[in-house]
Amino acid sequence: MNDWCKEYFDSWYGELILDTIPPDMTEQQISLLMKLLDLTPHQKVIDLGCGKGRHALLLSKAGMHVTALDFCAAYLEELKKKSASEGLWLEILEQDMRLWKEKDTYDAAYMMFTSFGYFSDPENEKVILNVASSLKKKGRFVIDIENRDYILKFFIHEKWREKETGILLERHKFFPLSSVLSTKRILVNSTGEQKQSFRQYRLYSAHEIITLANKAGFDLRDSLGDYSGIPYQINSPRIIFGFQKR
Repeated sequence: MNDWCKEYFDSWYGELILDTIPPDMTEQQISLLMKLLDLTPHQKVIDLGCGKGRHALLLSKAGMHVTALDFCAAYLEELKKKSASEGLWLEILEQDMRLWKEKDTYDAAYMMFTSFGYFSDPENEKVILNVASSLKKKGRFVIDIENRDYILKFFIHEKWREKETGILLERHKFFPLSSVLSTKRILVNSTGEQKQSFRQYRLYSAHEIITLANKAGFDLRDSLGDYSGIPYQINSPRIIFGFQKR
């Protein structure tokens, strides 16, 4: 799998996707995270693949000691400015999650909004191992990704999405031998400029995620299917699983 994400997650993605996420969705996700991670003030938490830090900011406001990690310098610069303007302190790391590891450091970790599955199978497994190594004993971990079974059952080859800041066309192709979903995106922003981008994302089943987590030293505690907190089923749109380190 090509390392596509460093070109994909740019200012266009930020404007058309990240900046258009409704605040009430973020608040719903934070409520779920607080519950699944069993968070209390002053705990050390890391947000892996934080983007512009919408979750990290709210957890910092709630009293957590938050580390926000991403490889995109532009997103992290926005996060620095926003956290400073709101009087919040965050540790901000510009780093590739495949190379990151801080042994026995954190009480909790999370990967929200499909920030897992960007790399080859061995590299994705290494990310989970890095999380396990960096958590304290009994530390909590939440992963939130798209559910492969749902996507394949309701597969959409092409769709338009109209955003407040532009228009997005997506064309999807699934490769069953590798379980990779390839997406070509055509973005048209508010000024009429156009850009193409490509994503190759590894889709996982619930069983595969549990197997990866178990191998890394985690036990499953919670299995949810969307942000409302309903239990996971095969037709759930998302895999939102909570684990605890042994």
